Amino acid sequence: MHLKTSRVAVPVAAAVVVGLTTVALAVAAAPPAMTVDTGAKVRILAPTPQTTVRGNAVSSAVSITNFRLNCALAGTANRKGVGHYHIELDHSLINMFCSKRTPISMLNVAPGKHTLLFLPAANDHAEDKKAEKKVSFVYKPSQPLTPATPLSFPGKPSIGIVSPKNGATVHGGFDFTVAATNFRLSCALYGKANVRGYGHWHANVDTTKLGMMGMGTMLGMSCAKTFHVSLAGIKPGKHRFIAILEDNTHAPTIGVQAAVSVTVR
Repeated sequence: MHLKTSRVAVPVAAAVVVGLTTVALAVAAAPPAMTVDTGAKVRILAPTPQTTVRGNAVSSAVSITNFRLNCALAGTANRKGVGHYHIELDHSLINMFCSKRTPISMLNVAPGKHTLLFLPAANDHAEDKKAEKKVSFVYKPSQPLTPATPLSFPGKPSIGIVSPKNGATVHGGFDFTVAATNFRLSCALYGKANVRGYGHWHANVDTTKLGMMGMGTMLGMSCAKTFHVSLAGIKPGKHRFIAILEDNTHAPTIGVQAAVSVTVR
């Protein structure tokens, strides 16, 4: 898992410098990325090598064998032969996936040659580097997207949990709903260079200390107000569910989180 900024258009250059400095400090303090041998076999179906992408998203497709994809178990105890896969754009993590086809937004990505990497990963997000596959393509948009530029807000970013309430009992799964203020959530900027005022949030269970940047217990990430939590891999009993504001590179540099304690039945 690489937490690294990618190339951006000139209008956001000033924000990139600040983002690079902040993230570099965070990455330097982080533990080494975890690795695992999943036994997975990856074959990239799209894009084909050196494809020219004219639209503002690159369509990806993979075939993964000897490995069962199940995102409902992400962030929970590892199970042999089960997990998900990560996509990186130019060695910067975009997200985890279980669908074999997914588009990757090219917002704030400069025209030119780029590389997608596909890495099988265990439930705790440890990656199988030996199974990694990559493909290069050329981004030459017919109508480039307007880049995201730094935002200013009247106050500091914050996040609060709307539901569930402290002390609630949940079973099977639940909607984890948050309210973020003075901050703009964006899925299109996952893995891109930091832009002031933008990011997303991660949902963790019980702790934010395991794995690189606390991602060992990350159930998922979201740019919406609600993330559906599966309890498939979580044992009955009392648990804490944590919402963490993250910058575009998935680093918790915003310094804001909230938690709720519930009983899983």
